[in-house]
Amino acid sequence: MTIRGKFPARTADTLAILSFVIGAVYVLNELWADPNGRYLALNFQDSFTFEWFLTHATELFTKGETPFFSYDVNYPMGVNLMANTSILTLALPLTPVTLWLGAGVTFAIISTLAVAGTAVAWYWVLSRDFGRSRPAAYVGAAFLGFAPAIMSQLAGHPNIAGQGLIPLIVAAVFRMRHPGRTWRQGLVLAGLVLAQAGINEEMLFFTAMALFVFILAYVPWRDLPGYAKVMLPKCGVTLLVAGAVLAYPLYFQFTGPQAYHGLDSGVRSINLDVLGYTTFGRYSIGGDVAEAVRVNRGNASEENGFFGWPLCLVLVAAAIAMWRSRLSRALFVTAFFFVIMSFGDTLRIDAVEHTDWHGPWHWLALLPLFDSVVPTRLGLVVTAVAGVTIALIIDRLIVDRLRPPLDATAAVPVEAEILEADDPRLDPVPALVGSGPSDGESATARLDPPPAPPRRSAGSADDEPLPIERPGLVPAIAWVVALALALLPLVPTPQPAAERPPLPAIFANGNWRTELPPNPVVTVLPGGWVDNIKLMRLSTETNYEVKFNGGYFLGPNDTVPEDKNAHFGPGERPTVALMDRVRGQLASPDVTEQQKADMRADLQFWQATNIVIVIAYHNNVDVIRRTIDKLVAPEVGPGRLVGGVWLWDVRPISGA
Repeated sequence: MTIRGKFPARTADTLAILSFVIGAVYVLNELWADPNGRYLALNFQDSFTFEWFLTHATELFTKGETPFFSYDVNYPMGVNLMANTSILTLALPLTPVTLWLGAGVTFAIISTLAVAGTAVAWYWVLSRDFGRSRPAAYVGAAFLGFAPAIMSQLAGHPNIAGQGLIPLIVAAVFRMRHPGRTWRQGLVLAGLVLAQAGINEEMLFFTAMALFVFILAYVPWRDLPGYAKVMLPKCGVTLLVAGAVLAYPLYFQFTGPQAYHGLDSGVRSINLDVLGYTTFGRYSIGGDVAEAVRVNRGNASEENGFFGWPLCLVLVAAAIAMWRSRLSRALFVTAFFFVIMSFGDTLRIDAVEHTDWHGPWHWLALLPLFDSVVPTRLGLVVTAVAGVTIALIIDRLIVDRLRPPLDATAAVPVEAEILEADDPRLDPVPALVGSGPSDGESATARLDPPPAPPRRSAGSADDEPLPIERPGLVPAIAWVVALALALLPLVPTPQPAAERPPLPAIFANGNWRTELPPNPVVTVLPGGWVDNIKLMRLSTETNYEVKFNGGYFLGPNDTVPEDKNAHFGPGERPTVALMDRVRGQLASPDVTEQQKADMRADLQFWQATNIVIVIAYHNNVDVIRRTIDKLVAPEVGPGRLVGGVWLWDVRPISGA
């Protein structure tokens, strides 16, 4: 039944949007219970790092600091924030919330917006510009907003899970195929590109890749010159405006201090297992955590497929059933391309790597920009295509077949065989980018062609119109059952959250002001992965009044100048390498004169005023403490126990 009239249609939209918001709050309810006292347990490092970025954004307004760079961590080298996930599009407008309620609340807000905003945006585009029924738009948008891949990225990556601008960008691009409005359409797309660039550039790059593949698969090659003639001037406007605004930020990102070029080989090798699409993810009610861990190597925030085998079968069956539709074929080609790309350059099947096989990504990843892509995340494009395909299944194979039979005087719905027609009203690309129904008119009426005379049997003298036969009810019900069985196991479970461990007393409530010297620079040892991650929280809690050496960020290896690939945290200096070995020993080793000299050189490089060991972070604190005592003697006396840490004043060595 078609919903007509402004009020019912708007009510349906309101209920849909409200359900998406409630769903987003539901999956984050454990975090919302106490945003400043809890954290997302499966990816605490990225959660705390995002809070650091959100808090740093406030310094533009409170201290006049640049949002592109910071010396607050990784002192004295600093961090290129443009080359990290600074999420300025959301962080800057939410500055009042961060200052008033805390970064934990802001993080909960952007995480909720990530899920609800993605679903709402897809619902808007699918119901206004693509689908012919609100049920199709709703189910498709619900999948796109709450898909297993989105739930996985939500665990610490709200900038990737938040894809609300992506469908708007897609719709804006397809609107450009119509002549006219060159400046208006170019400026609209430029605004969307700028906003998305301030959230996540990687998703913007994926969108461009997906559009390129889809257009090549959908548009007949003979028509490409005509489309290019209309679209290129508009794309030129977008490039001119967006390029002018982004020129300096991108220049700073790629050539400024602490810039890097490409990810290191370890990150570039993170790919999807072939069974990563047919397995249920840990965030779905039908998922098996142990199986998801095994297939995806325990990476809780990168389960970028995990549709489950029933949905995979339904999608393949739908592609076959709608193969006569050019739109369906193009969606299938696009999905297939990104499925292959998401496997990376080394095929992995059932958690076993086959190093003798290299996929096409092996060569594509050598190109600029592509060398900064994590292959597994290309599965997010497959998720987007799957969501649009689900809407198409409901539209074509269910809703159409449940409509009453039509006679010759009724509008003929757009079936798969008509999609190939030249009439622009029957072209699904204009359908994707239309202005939407007005005055409650359904998308069906907008897309239907004018009445056509029915076929008659040879020799018929009957002038009465013949009824147009439609497919029976049974196939539609079969597709409903199949989709229900495929989608119900994917209903998401709430994100697990845990209580934050208490901060060392010295870094709480301003206590550092009495225990540390003016303008303190703190080296947290033993250093390395754990300390670098957790000091981001210490930096946030001290409101950047304390500078820290090290941190959790992407930057070049400062200990190997020729290595310009991105690494997590700073390069490993000799003192950190030594302490990393000591942390696993049962007794403090004897230190050599060379090791003492290395400690002095490192402290001078760091310009450190103090060394700190956070007692709660390590099991063998006494071994680490005694080793540091030996390394800093005789200029500095033994460490003293203050506010949950062992503390040394090393200014006599560093000269800070």
